[in-house]
Amino acid sequence: MVCKKEKIIISRLKPTNVNHIQKIQEGSDENSWGKESLIHLLNEGSGSGFILYKGILGAGYIIARKIQNDLEILSLAVIPEYQRMGLGSILFKEMEKCIIKGNRTKLFLEVKNNNRKAKSFYKSMGLCEIKVLEKYYKTDEGREDGLMLSKVYI
Repeated sequence: MVCKKEKIIISRLKPTNVNHIQKIQEGSDENSWGKESLIHLLNEGSGSGFILYKGILGAGYIIARKIQNDLEILSLAVIPEYQRMGLGSILFKEMEKCIIKGNRTKLFLEVKNNNRKAKSFYKSMGLCEIKVLEKYYKTDEGREDGLMLSKVYI
């Protein structure tokens, strides 16, 4: 089921609305970003992002940063009750507009190798695996491999 656009509001991430990101993180599996880290990323770290609202509820977000002529997706999350409704795709496509408008050549991100849902989602958005990142993520059991995924826009 895909959400109807008229029920959705997408706002640019600003230092004044980073609290909404933290509320979304509480209800998702995504690693938490502290308020200070988010504000620093936006003000001094060439970061950007969007928050997606369904009604008045923050339902999802995407955070990225510019690295030279590329864009790195740092985090994308949708709260569980709104997953599999197309909201992640809407957020991703909104960020893609920024990539194209900003003449970026490539988007990339890292994902845990065992995160099947995320890998499937990113592949559906056109990203390809470019590298295995051995023992990249720290876990309670030790270390876990990650994958670097990329999409080229040239």
